Amino acid sequence: FFQWAFCTAGATIVSGGVAERVKSPTYAAYAFCMTSFIYPVVVAWTWGYGWLSTVLGVGTMDFAGSGIVHLTGGVSALAGTCVLGPRKGRFENPDEFEAHNLPLVVLGTFALWFGWYGFNPGSTLGMSSKETGALAAQVAMNTTLAAATGGIAVFLIRYGIMKKYDVGGLCNGILAGLVSITAGCGNVESGSAVAIGLIGAFVYQGASMLLVKLKIDDPVDASPVHGACGIWGVLAAGLFDWGEGLDHFNGWSGWACMLGGDSK
Repeated sequence: FFQWAFCTAGATIVSGGVAERVKSPTYAAYAFCMTSFIYPVVVAWTWGYGWLSTVLGVGTMDFAGSGIVHLTGGVSALAGTCVLGPRKGRFENPDEFEAHNLPLVVLGTFALWFGWYGFNPGSTLGMSSKETGALAAQVAMNTTLAAATGGIAVFLIRYGIMKKYDVGGLCNGILAGLVSITAGCGNVESGSAVAIGLIGAFVYQGASMLLVKLKIDDPVDASPVHGACGIWGVLAAGLFDWGEGLDHFNGWSGWACMLGGDSK
Protein backbone atom coordinates (compact mmCIF):
# COMPACT_ATOMS: atom_id res chain seq x y z
CA PHE A 1 0.00 0.00 0.00
CA PHE A 2 2.91 2.35 0.80
CA GLN A 3 4.45 1.79 -2.64
CA TRP A 4 1.01 2.16 -4.19
CA ALA A 5 0.81 5.65 -2.72
CA PHE A 6 4.24 6.57 -4.11
CA CYS A 7 3.26 5.17 -7.50
CA THR A 8 0.04 7.18 -7.67
CA ALA A 9 1.92 10.32 -6.61
CA GLY A 10 4.35 9.91 -9.49
CA ALA A 11 1.49 9.43 -11.95
CA THR A 12 -0.65 12.34 -10.75
CA ILE A 13 2.24 14.83 -11.01
CA VAL A 14 1.68 14.73 -14.77
CA SER A 15 -1.94 15.86 -14.49
CA GLY A 16 -0.76 19.37 -13.58
CA GLY A 17 1.54 19.63 -16.57
CA VAL A 18 -1.15 18.65 -19.07
CA ALA A 19 -4.09 20.38 -17.38
CA GLU A 20 -6.90 21.89 -19.49
CA ARG A 21 -5.91 20.21 -22.75
CA VAL A 22 -5.86 16.43 -22.43
CA LYS A 23 -8.78 14.01 -22.76
CA SER A 24 -9.60 11.71 -19.86
CA PRO A 25 -9.19 8.43 -21.82
CA THR A 26 -5.77 9.61 -23.03
CA TYR A 27 -4.67 10.43 -19.49
CA ALA A 28 -6.01 7.08 -18.27
CA ALA A 29 -3.90 5.29 -20.90
CA TYR A 30 -0.83 7.24 -19.80
CA ALA A 31 -1.51 6.48 -16.12
CA PHE A 32 -1.74 2.77 -16.93
CA CYS A 33 1.62 2.79 -18.74
CA MET A 34 3.27 4.89 -16.03
CA THR A 35 2.11 2.77 -13.12
CA SER A 36 2.50 -0.59 -14.85
CA PHE A 37 5.78 -0.26 -16.72
CA ILE A 38 7.73 2.96 -16.01
CA TYR A 39 7.58 3.50 -12.24
CA PRO A 40 8.04 -0.19 -11.28
CA VAL A 41 11.23 -0.37 -13.37
CA VAL A 42 12.65 2.77 -11.76
CA VAL A 43 11.91 1.39 -8.29
CA ALA A 44 13.40 -2.01 -9.14
CA TRP A 45 16.65 -0.30 -10.21
CA THR A 46 16.90 1.72 -6.98
CA TRP A 47 14.83 0.89 -3.90
CA GLY A 48 14.56 -2.68 -5.14
CA TYR A 49 18.31 -3.27 -4.62
CA GLY A 50 18.79 -3.22 -8.38
CA TRP A 51 21.90 -2.49 -10.41
CA LEU A 52 22.08 1.18 -9.34
CA SER A 53 22.61 -0.02 -5.77
CA THR A 54 26.01 -1.40 -6.76
CA VAL A 55 27.37 1.44 -8.92
CA LEU A 56 30.99 2.23 -7.91
CA GLY A 57 30.47 0.21 -4.76
CA VAL A 58 28.42 3.07 -3.29
CA GLY A 59 25.00 2.90 -4.89
CA THR A 60 22.25 5.48 -4.55
CA MET A 61 20.72 7.52 -1.73
CA ASP A 62 17.14 8.65 -2.31
CA PHE A 63 15.43 8.33 1.05
CA ALA A 64 11.86 9.13 0.05
CA GLY A 65 11.89 9.69 -3.70
CA SER A 66 13.18 13.04 -5.04
CA GLY A 67 14.43 11.18 -8.08
CA ILE A 68 12.45 7.94 -8.00
CA VAL A 69 9.03 9.55 -7.59
CA HIS A 70 9.28 13.27 -8.34
CA LEU A 71 11.87 13.33 -11.12
CA THR A 72 10.08 10.46 -12.86
CA GLY A 73 6.78 12.33 -12.68
CA GLY A 74 8.37 15.67 -13.55
CA VAL A 75 10.06 14.36 -16.68
CA SER A 76 6.79 12.73 -17.75
CA ALA A 77 4.97 16.03 -17.19
CA LEU A 78 7.52 17.89 -19.30
CA ALA A 79 7.20 15.33 -22.10
CA GLY A 80 3.42 15.55 -21.98
CA THR A 81 3.23 19.33 -22.10
CA CYS A 82 5.76 19.48 -24.95
CA VAL A 83 3.77 16.96 -27.00
CA LEU A 84 0.44 18.70 -26.40
CA GLY A 85 1.72 22.22 -27.00
CA PRO A 86 0.55 25.40 -25.21
CA ARG A 87 -3.04 26.31 -24.51
CA LYS A 88 -4.57 28.73 -27.01
CA GLY A 89 -3.58 32.29 -26.12
CA ARG A 90 -1.30 31.25 -23.23
CA PHE A 91 1.64 33.38 -24.29
CA GLU A 92 -0.33 36.04 -26.19
CA ASN A 93 -2.58 36.94 -23.24
CA PRO A 94 -0.78 35.61 -20.14
CA ASP A 95 -2.90 37.61 -17.66
CA GLU A 96 -5.96 35.54 -18.64
CA PHE A 97 -4.25 32.39 -17.35
CA GLU A 98 -3.54 33.48 -13.79
CA ALA A 99 -4.78 31.22 -10.97
CA HIS A 100 -8.48 31.96 -10.43
CA ASN A 101 -8.85 30.67 -6.86
CA LEU A 102 -5.83 31.23 -4.62
CA PRO A 103 -7.55 30.01 -1.41
CA LEU A 104 -7.92 26.56 -3.00
CA VAL A 105 -4.30 26.71 -4.16
CA VAL A 106 -3.18 27.39 -0.59
CA LEU A 107 -5.48 24.69 0.78
CA GLY A 108 -4.10 22.16 -1.68
CA THR A 109 -0.52 23.14 -0.86
CA PHE A 110 -1.05 22.62 2.86
CA ALA A 111 -2.74 19.28 2.16
CA LEU A 112 0.34 18.20 0.19
CA TRP A 113 2.69 19.49 2.89
CA PHE A 114 0.77 17.53 5.51
CA GLY A 115 0.90 14.40 3.35
CA TRP A 116 4.67 14.76 3.02
CA TYR A 117 4.96 13.85 6.72
CA GLY A 118 3.56 10.48 5.77
CA PHE A 119 5.94 10.00 2.86
CA ASN A 120 9.19 11.24 4.38
CA PRO A 121 9.11 10.14 8.04
CA GLY A 122 7.11 7.11 6.91
CA SER A 123 10.03 6.05 4.74
CA THR A 124 11.90 5.01 7.88
CA LEU A 125 9.56 1.99 7.50
CA GLY A 126 9.15 1.61 11.24
CA MET A 127 9.79 3.17 14.65
CA SER A 128 10.42 0.09 16.72
CA SER A 129 13.63 1.40 18.31
CA LYS A 130 15.03 4.66 19.61
CA GLU A 131 17.29 4.88 16.55
CA THR A 132 14.46 4.70 14.04
CA GLY A 133 12.36 7.05 16.17
CA ALA A 134 15.17 9.61 16.24
CA LEU A 135 15.62 9.23 12.48
CA ALA A 136 11.91 9.85 11.83
CA ALA A 137 12.06 12.96 14.02
CA GLN A 138 15.12 14.23 12.14
CA VAL A 139 13.38 13.60 8.82
CA ALA A 140 10.28 15.50 9.96
CA MET A 141 12.38 18.47 11.10
CA ASN A 142 14.36 18.57 7.85
CA THR A 143 11.15 18.36 5.83
CA THR A 144 9.63 21.30 7.72
CA LEU A 145 12.71 23.52 7.45
CA ALA A 146 13.26 22.94 3.73
CA ALA A 147 9.60 23.56 2.90
CA ALA A 148 9.39 26.78 4.88
CA THR A 149 12.70 28.05 3.49
CA GLY A 150 11.73 27.24 -0.09
CA GLY A 151 8.39 29.00 0.21
CA ILE A 152 9.78 32.17 1.77
CA ALA A 153 12.69 32.28 -0.68
CA VAL A 154 10.51 32.05 -3.82
CA PHE A 155 8.10 34.60 -2.33
CA LEU A 156 10.98 37.07 -1.85
CA ILE A 157 12.56 36.28 -5.22
CA ARG A 158 9.32 37.00 -7.05
CA TYR A 159 8.73 40.15 -5.05
CA GLY A 160 12.18 41.32 -6.08
CA ILE A 161 11.46 40.51 -9.75
CA MET A 162 7.82 41.58 -10.11
CA LYS A 163 7.41 43.95 -7.15
CA LYS A 164 4.21 42.21 -6.07
CA TYR A 165 3.24 39.53 -3.59
CA ASP A 166 2.87 36.20 -5.38
CA VAL A 167 0.99 33.70 -3.22
CA GLY A 168 1.09 31.10 -5.98
CA GLY A 169 4.87 31.42 -6.03
CA LEU A 170 4.94 30.98 -2.26
CA CYS A 171 2.97 27.74 -2.61
CA ASN A 172 5.17 26.36 -5.38
CA GLY A 173 8.24 27.39 -3.39
CA ILE A 174 7.00 25.26 -0.49
CA LEU A 175 6.63 22.30 -2.83
CA ALA A 176 10.05 22.99 -4.36
CA GLY A 177 11.60 22.85 -0.89
CA LEU A 178 9.76 19.63 -0.11
CA VAL A 179 10.87 17.93 -3.33
CA SER A 180 14.46 19.13 -2.81
CA ILE A 181 14.75 17.63 0.68
CA THR A 182 12.94 14.37 -0.03
CA ALA A 183 16.05 12.46 -1.16
CA GLY A 184 18.35 13.60 1.62
CA CYS A 185 15.93 14.12 4.51
CA GLY A 186 17.37 11.14 6.38
CA ASN A 187 21.06 11.87 5.96
CA VAL A 188 21.57 15.63 6.29
CA GLU A 189 21.69 17.99 9.25
CA SER A 190 18.97 20.57 9.87
CA GLY A 191 21.18 23.47 8.81
CA SER A 192 21.84 21.67 5.54
CA ALA A 193 18.08 21.22 5.07
CA VAL A 194 17.69 25.01 5.16
CA ALA A 195 20.43 25.39 2.53
CA ILE A 196 18.87 22.67 0.35
CA GLY A 197 15.46 24.38 0.50
CA LEU A 198 17.01 27.77 -0.31
CA ILE A 199 18.93 26.48 -3.33
CA GLY A 200 15.86 24.52 -4.39
CA ALA A 201 13.92 27.79 -4.51
CA PHE A 202 16.40 29.25 -6.99
CA VAL A 203 16.41 26.03 -9.02
CA TYR A 204 12.61 26.12 -9.23
CA GLN A 205 12.44 29.80 -10.13
CA GLY A 206 15.10 29.43 -12.81
CA ALA A 207 13.39 26.39 -14.34
CA SER A 208 10.00 28.13 -14.27
CA MET A 209 11.38 31.19 -16.07
CA LEU A 210 13.14 28.95 -18.60
CA LEU A 211 9.87 27.23 -19.52
CA VAL A 212 8.22 30.59 -20.17
CA LYS A 213 11.23 31.66 -22.24
CA LEU A 214 10.91 28.49 -24.33
CA LYS A 215 7.11 28.91 -24.55
CA ILE A 216 6.46 25.57 -22.87
CA ASP A 217 3.06 25.70 -21.18
CA ASP A 218 3.12 23.95 -17.81
CA PRO A 219 -0.02 25.27 -16.04
CA VAL A 220 1.05 24.47 -12.46
CA ASP A 221 4.84 24.35 -12.96
CA ALA A 222 4.82 20.60 -12.38
CA SER A 223 8.07 19.97 -14.24
CA PRO A 224 10.06 22.79 -12.55
CA VAL A 225 8.83 21.75 -9.10
CA HIS A 226 9.15 17.99 -9.45
CA GLY A 227 11.61 17.62 -12.31
CA ALA A 228 14.20 20.37 -11.75
CA CYS A 229 14.00 20.19 -7.95
CA GLY A 230 14.01 16.39 -8.14
CA ILE A 231 17.38 16.57 -9.88
CA TRP A 232 18.65 19.01 -7.28
CA GLY A 233 17.32 16.81 -4.48
CA VAL A 234 19.26 13.70 -5.49
CA LEU A 235 22.43 15.77 -5.95
CA ALA A 236 21.94 17.48 -2.58
CA ALA A 237 21.57 14.11 -0.83
CA GLY A 238 25.20 13.40 -1.69
CA LEU A 239 26.62 16.91 -1.42
CA PHE A 240 25.17 17.65 2.04
CA ASP A 241 25.44 14.13 3.49
CA TRP A 242 26.59 14.18 7.11
CA GLY A 243 29.16 11.40 6.60
CA GLU A 244 32.83 11.94 7.45
CA GLY A 245 34.05 13.84 4.41
CA LEU A 246 33.35 13.26 0.75
CA ASP A 247 34.56 9.66 0.80
CA HIS A 248 31.94 8.57 3.34
CA PHE A 249 28.17 8.47 3.23
CA ASN A 250 25.44 7.90 5.79
CA GLY A 251 23.96 4.41 5.59
CA TRP A 252 20.29 3.62 5.06
CA SER A 253 20.13 2.41 8.65
CA GLY A 254 20.14 6.03 9.73
CA TRP A 255 23.05 6.62 12.05
CA ALA A 256 25.99 4.63 10.62
CA CYS A 257 28.58 6.22 8.34
CA MET A 258 29.89 3.82 5.75
CA LEU A 259 32.98 3.54 3.53
CA GLY A 260 32.71 1.03 0.72
CA GLY A 261 31.08 -1.97 2.33
CA ASP A 262 32.43 -1.41 5.84
CA SER A 263 30.54 0.37 8.59
CA LYS A 264 32.38 2.91 10.71
